[in-house]
Order: sequence, then C-alpha cells, then structure tokens
Amino acid sequence: MNKRNKNDLPVFDSNHDFLKEFEKKGNSKTGGRENSLDCGEKNKVDKHGMPLLDDLSVEHDSAEVSSREEFIQLLEASFKKGKEKPVKKPPPVPVKKRLKRYPPVEIELDLHGYTAIGAQVKTRSFIHTSKQQGIFTVRIIVGKGLHSDIGPVLPDVVEDVLQELKQQDLVIGYEWDKKKKSKSGAVIVYIKHFERFE
Repeated sequence: MNKRNKNDLPVFDSNHDFLKEFEKKGNSKTGGRENSLDCGEKNKVDKHGMPLLDDLSVEHDSAEVSSREEFIQLLEASFKKGKEKPVKKPPPVPVKKRLKRYPPVEIELDLHGYTAIGAQVKTRSFIHTSKQQGIFTVRIIVGKGLHSDIGPVLPDVVEDVLQELKQQDLVIGYEWDKKKKSKSGAVIVYIKHFERFE
C-alpha cells in the first residue's frame, strides 16, 4: 500500500491492518523521534537537554548505594544508644472516682415474686440489655424477704450473678441501697462502658 496524502501520511482502506503499516522498517521515512535519540546519544542528552536514561540509572545507583550506607550508619548508631524508656501508661482511675462520675439510677428492675432461677435469668438479661442501650446506672429491687418462710433468698442470688458479671467485665461495681445487704431491699449496679480508664 503506497497511497499517501499531501502530508506524506498513509491512506488506509477499511480492511487494511494498521499494525503492519507502523512496524519498523529498515529505510522508513519516519524521521523525528529515532533521529533525535541518535543525536542525543552522541551528546548524552536528548533534544530537550535532559540526560539520557542510561546516565540517570548510573547516578541513581550511586545515590542508592550512598543512601543505603547512610541508613546502615544511622541504624548502628541507634543500636548503640541503648533502649529508650518506654512511655509510661497513666495510672488507672480509682473505681470510687469513676463511680462519682456515673449518673443517678436511670432504670430499675423489680424482682418481687421471682424464683431464684427466674431472678438469675432476669438479672443477666437486664444487665446485658442495659449495657446495649447505653445505660450506666441501674437499680435491682430484690426485696427484704419479709414475706418468705425461709428468709431472704434473692439478695444472695442476685449478688452471685453480679459477682459473675463483674468478673466478665460487664459491671464495674455494685452497692446495696442502705450500705448493708441485710437492711437493703435493692442493689445499685454500675455498668461498665469505657475501657480506656483501665
């Protein structure tokens, strides 16, 4: 195909393979880029005055070697310094101080009329639900056991559940309403929400 337009560009018909036309030929009149690279190789710069890639790679290799040596020196110097003291973690906030920040009782659960097993299940469920709802302080009413033939049962049952939840890190602490379990009919529970104070 030898048809060319007035700018010396090839004219293609619809089923001619374009790639064949642009393959390098020994005596092609492409001019431009290959010629400028040939001229640049003589002067070691291209037509824009920039160093050729071969020269840049040599400079880059030497810079890489010097930076590697510098890194090794800095690394050895850091090992010679010895270990720096680790940053100390601030001491944990005491539980009493944390509890002062807690709000007053937000919600309460009345366990009057529950059996021991029912009270255990209800207490666990109530604490878990309160934690998920973002509630900090709850009151659980257990009663004094005045109407029971064998005395108060629920205070001991609920206290065991709260101890278990405290070990599971769901509860920070709890306190009986009148400071003594025997005189109180309710317990105030402080639910744990923040880990960063530990």
